[in-house]
Amino acid sequence: MSRTRARRRLIGATAGLAVAALVLTGCTADPPPPIEQTEPTTTPAPAPKRSTVVVAIDEVGSGFNPHLLADQSPVANAVAELVLPSAFRAVPDPENPAAALWVPDDSLLLSAEVTDEAPFTITYRLRDEAQWSDGAPIVAEDFRYLWRQMITQPGVVDPAGYRLIDDIRSSGGGKIVTVTLREPYPAWRELFTNLLPAHLVKDTPGGFSTGLSETIPVSGARFHVDNVDRGRAEVLLERNDRFWGTPAGPDELIMRRAGTDAQVTESVRSDDAQVVQSAGGVALEAQLAAVPGVRTGVQLQPRTLDLTLNTRTAELADPVVRRGMLDLLDPELLGLVATANSTGVVRARAQVLAPSDPGYTDTMPARLSREQALGRLAEAGYLPVPPAVPPVPTDPGAPGPEAPEAAAPETGASETAASETAASETAAPTSATPGPRTPDGPALPEGTLARAGVPLTLVVGVPEGDETARAVARTAVDLWRGAGIDASVDELPPDELYGEALVEGTVHAVVGWMRAGGDPATAALSRFGCVPVAAAPTVAGEDLPTVPESDLPAQPDAPGTAEAAQSSDPATTTLDEDDVEEREDALAVQLEAPSNLSGACDPGLEPDLLAALNGTTDPAKVVADAQARLWDLAVNLPILQDRAVVAAGPGVENVSLTAAVATGILGDAHLWGRTTP
Repeated sequence: MSRTRARRRLIGATAGLAVAALVLTGCTADPPPPIEQTEPTTTPAPAPKRSTVVVAIDEVGSGFNPHLLADQSPVANAVAELVLPSAFRAVPDPENPAAALWVPDDSLLLSAEVTDEAPFTITYRLRDEAQWSDGAPIVAEDFRYLWRQMITQPGVVDPAGYRLIDDIRSSGGGKIVTVTLREPYPAWRELFTNLLPAHLVKDTPGGFSTGLSETIPVSGARFHVDNVDRGRAEVLLERNDRFWGTPAGPDELIMRRAGTDAQVTESVRSDDAQVVQSAGGVALEAQLAAVPGVRTGVQLQPRTLDLTLNTRTAELADPVVRRGMLDLLDPELLGLVATANSTGVVRARAQVLAPSDPGYTDTMPARLSREQALGRLAEAGYLPVPPAVPPVPTDPGAPGPEAPEAAAPETGASETAASETAASETAAPTSATPGPRTPDGPALPEGTLARAGVPLTLVVGVPEGDETARAVARTAVDLWRGAGIDASVDELPPDELYGEALVEGTVHAVVGWMRAGGDPATAALSRFGCVPVAAAPTVAGEDLPTVPESDLPAQPDAPGTAEAAQSSDPATTTLDEDDVEEREDALAVQLEAPSNLSGACDPGLEPDLLAALNGTTDPAKVVADAQARLWDLAVNLPILQDRAVVAAGPGVENVSLTAAVATGILGDAHLWGRTTP
């Protein structure tokens, strides 16, 4: 009985524990809701809207090296001004709008001055903080690199000033640049504009010649190139955050092709573009001016389009032939082809000087008629191939033409000769008599200009990718072919065109852009100067080899040229071996990379051009007095100076539409600001 009670107590206790466990389990399975802790919420501030200015343009251009003739374009000029550092920059002269003043760029320079006259020495002191956007400092090596490229590479812009430099020395950790010149150079402030990053370009595939064809990899100014989209004809520049001076106003600058006149105007009207720099005529300017709040103007661009004949070729060594060739061309037509707009042509009608230059006047001689031009070529021996003689049908039974009675020959031998002659004269041809033949080819077509059976053949070279130059060259070729000249167009890489092709005579002419807006004395000597040849230098009494006459540019018979060349008898100079080697290297470079594209010069003008370069005579007077003799060389046909319609809409401020030609209106884009969101 007791055991049964004990067992019941144990079971009861166990059941109680189970119930208690269930109660506890039920309590923990349904806990009270957790206390929610609310954290304060913060709304992120909206990112500030970027200040963007869009410029309506025509095209990007071939490349971005401002020191190459082939890369001369409005966009390349603008990009160089905004991205590359310069010792001095051009600003408008308030007293003469056609002229420019060259002022130091204090973001790069602490000072720049002539520190010695004998030899002529310039000392530049650079800011310690001046650097490229990749962190490399801007130093003397950048100055030296540009100098060496300008005197050794083909197709560079007017290098006569750089050729005066004897040496460039570095001190102060590269921040003091000492430049020594062989002669005084009043235009020294125009040296070392648009310095290139030597540490990158010299190791870039293509280097100086093609290394900047797609972009400029780093910046030394207020903007840097972010992207170039040739498909959309768009260049995006962004503010250079590593620039050490006053930052640019806009965050980004977009240069973008806008299209037709109507499309350009609509982009400004809708504020899709705030600034315009576009080739166009009166119609575009009038449409833009009608948009409320839009200011308009016309800006001449720092380039001229020229056709230059290559006198290194046998066909064009004769100035009479060159004059006839140029007189067959119509400059008015070529200018119209270049602009596709009769109201947008600014005709260039002087040697060396562009219409925007102070002192420019039209000095072009009157153009001869087509018949007179062909007469000049005939004077040089080039005559049109006559039509072939048609066949004369023969009838064996028909009597031949009656021959006049001839005096009886005195001897039998004479009688035999007379009968043979008569037979040959009366024999009728059985087929047409062909015209002259080429030495190893078929008969020449009727009307082809030929001399001694050799046709007058010309190849016109243009830089690859330059559509304007190509169109003008093809039109010139059409005019020549219409006159019986076997002419054609060949597009070549610029370094080949301005180097090997010219020197070896594989092209007879070049159509391309020349730089405008610079020192006229520098341009004159660069384009028309003679290649210097040392006369009989000796080392320790030993004669040194001289340059063969065949390796020198052809010398035309301009008035006074022959006499000047014959009367010049420079004294023998004794040089040490290093000087001789340096002089020979300099001569070889000028022969292989000529800045005188035609290869022709007037030795009688050379002293005057040199005097203008070193400032002993007035450059303006020298260039003006030389016009007639430069035209007599018959090597260069100026066609036009490029122009642009410029405009600024109400959505942007501080845009000057009267900038210096050398810089253009985009040169001060760092000062622009948006007035609309």
